[in-house]
Amino acid sequence: MNKFVAVLLITCFAFAQVHAHSQGHKCAHKRMNEKLDKEIVDLIIDENERHLQNAKPRNFKITYDMAYFNNLPNTPEMQIFSKNCEKAIKIAANFFSNLITIVPKPQGSMKWDLRYGKCGAATIPAADKTTDKDSDLHLYITFTDEPQEDYLAYAGWCRFLRILGPTHGQVNFNLGILKSYNFANSLQFQDLVGIVIHEMTHVLGFSGSDIANWVDANKKPYVNPTVQQTVRDMNTTFLKTPNVLEFAKKYYGCSTIPGMALENQGDEGSAGSHWETTIIQDEIMNAQDSPTISIFTGFTAALLRDTGFYASVNSNMEEKSFYGRDAGCSFITGSCDDKKREFCTVGSFEQKCDYYYHGVGQCNSSTFLDDGCDTYQTFSNAKCFDDSNNFQNNPFYKSAMGVSLGSNSKCFNSSLISERYKPIKEQGLCYTYSCTAANQVIVSVGGTQVTCSNNGQQLKVPGYRGLLTCPEKLDEFCAFKKLCPSNCSSNGFCNNGTCICMNGFRGAACDQVV
Repeated sequence: MNKFVAVLLITCFAFAQVHAHSQGHKCAHKRMNEKLDKEIVDLIIDENERHLQNAKPRNFKITYDMAYFNNLPNTPEMQIFSKNCEKAIKIAANFFSNLITIVPKPQGSMKWDLRYGKCGAATIPAADKTTDKDSDLHLYITFTDEPQEDYLAYAGWCRFLRILGPTHGQVNFNLGILKSYNFANSLQFQDLVGIVIHEMTHVLGFSGSDIANWVDANKKPYVNPTVQQTVRDMNTTFLKTPNVLEFAKKYYGCSTIPGMALENQGDEGSAGSHWETTIIQDEIMNAQDSPTISIFTGFTAALLRDTGFYASVNSNMEEKSFYGRDAGCSFITGSCDDKKREFCTVGSFEQKCDYYYHGVGQCNSSTFLDDGCDTYQTFSNAKCFDDSNNFQNNPFYKSAMGVSLGSNSKCFNSSLISERYKPIKEQGLCYTYSCTAANQVIVSVGGTQVTCSNNGQQLKVPGYRGLLTCPEKLDEFCAFKKLCPSNCSSNGFCNNGTCICMNGFRGAACDQVV
């Protein structure tokens, strides 16, 4: 096979993915606001309940009601859909139980006492109106059938106790898309769990309309918690509550940052209720889900602290993010510099590695990127960790270019090709790798190992034409978030490379029944 055929092969696969990638899950926060009747209840504590002010915090407890799913036809397909939706809820609930502690709400405050008897599409059971719940958040799980939409789930609260936070809410799944979802694929299931965690975070307080309900350390509403500023010709809201502001200053290395930018594009459900995509990507609370691996960063943990509803938020569950880290004030408020690895120039049509080296992408703009702030966006069939759906998973790429795929594979910009073939241009190729304690990166090309010892170093490999370009920052590369063993066997959620197993399972891969 000659150079032309090799390049054509890559180009055909890559261009086919540009449109597909743009159709990924987008948060349907606006739809939630349209469909939910919401009410804030004033808290009244009598003398017998004041002891709760000194009560000890406990791990956050989420309960749920799946009764709405009884409306589904009793078919094997719908049973699989129902089972996996409930499984995702259980895993997400366990995630927040590990993340948050809360002082239990006063006795009786978990009864449904609103004038209307529905939370979204769910009818409130009579027992919920008369019986208190041993719960910190009770969720009604529903579904819609909207295959024409681009969301997998949405969520929001229906009942809210002033000062203390949400008590009841809804999580809605889109049957129209999920009925054809491959739940047996553990990577896809992990994506769904991440989306449910994203949506539950909205319920817990991450919403532009909820900022007015947050309280400070004295349980008083914040005074001017946000500030408006024009950035790259876009009116942008910056959140400047204490923990968020402090984390943003340290993360970006900018002592004068006005706050952390909230999303400034999209509809009212996207703008103001997510982190700004231009300056932080692959964050679990971006408006569009990560095409590769989402990251639960200190930004979202800081926001949950600043709501004032929770006794603590577990800092050990914050995952390291590097996009824009230490980039300075100009990264936040200045024009985007395509010389920085975060950005690129549209029009080159090169297929290079994305920021975190997870896979191959092409430089593109998107709905949520500011003008002139284009990035390499990963193709859906070019993630190095996904050997079940990768265009490089074929005999030619393996024999001629030495590629390998799987959970220990990353993207490297490379022009390597067997000496039997003509030279090719540099492009993103997947290779198995490992890191040493000294942050040297050992790369395996067709069974031959070479070592990256310096940032951006270019290496030759015996038997191959061309060069392999080492990562720009080896220490960061080795600290990027990694996949968990067997993707937690679809029985848990991956956090900091460790599985958080749902109840009933244990083990490094959540593959052992308790």
